[in-house]
Formats: sequence, C-alpha cells, structure tokens
Amino acid sequence: MQLVQNVDQKNYSLEELEALCNEILNLDSKIRFVGIITDNGKLLVENKRKGLKVLITYKDLEILLMETALGVRMRREHDAQLGPVNFTISYGQNMISIIFPFGTEILCITAEKDLDFFKISFLIYQLLEAKIIKKNHSVMERSTRSSIMEKQNVS
Repeated sequence: MQLVQNVDQKNYSLEELEALCNEILNLDSKIRFVGIITDNGKLLVENKRKGLKVLITYKDLEILLMETALGVRMRREHDAQLGPVNFTISYGQNMISIIFPFGTEILCITAEKDLDFFKISFLIYQLLEAKIIKKNHSVMERSTRSSIMEKQNVS
C-alpha cells in the first residue's frame, strides 16, 4: 500500500484517497470531477464522471490545480486571525467548483451548475471529516501517547 506523506506527518494511502473520490463522485450525478492534490497542485488521485464533454485540456487542468493550491496556501496565512477554511465554493458561468483543504492536501470537486452545492458541500465535508480528518487526529494522538511513554521509559 503506497502512502502519501505530507509535512504534517499525516499518512493517507492512495487507496483510501481513491475510495474517497469514488464515494464523493457517486453522491450526485451532477458531480463531474473529484481529485485530491498536494499543496503544490500535484494531482494525487482523481475520478471523473464518464460520458461527459471535457471542458478543459489536461494541461489547463494542471494549471488550474496549481492556481487552486496557491489560493489555498495564501488563505492559510490568515488562519490565525480568521480561523481555518473548511471549504470554498466558486459558482462560475459554466460550472461550480468546491475546494476542501485538509492537512496539506486539497480535495477539488467540479460539478454542473444545477447541483445543490450548499447541501452537497456540507455532506462532503462531513464525509471528509469522518474518513480522513478524524482518523488522522486519532493517529496523531496515538503517536503522541507513544512518544510520551517512550520518554517516561527513558527517564
């Protein structure tokens, strides 16, 4: 099982991330694309709805994902004052994009404009929180407890 390790020392298997993308894509037929990128915009995993007209080239997608990652990193500069962002929604003329930062990865979703974006955004956030965020808090807590126990044994 290949792991994606980020600077926060959170580990996600690519299989877990792929399963999350598949689950989100299946939540609503109006969701076109689900992908997870690094904080530099590198695509780790993706899933696209089959049979839809492609709106942008793969090269343009890469550029768009890098721009998304940059925007998320810039918004994080204000987390101390404003609190972290759970997700952002961009409602464009041709489609909707919903961005969910988690750890140093970013979940990116595009959908048709008639998607109930308010309802689906909170549903996806709850799913992300249950499958990834809370799991990694538990891993971090176990790691911290192990470190404390090791220090106590050394003393």
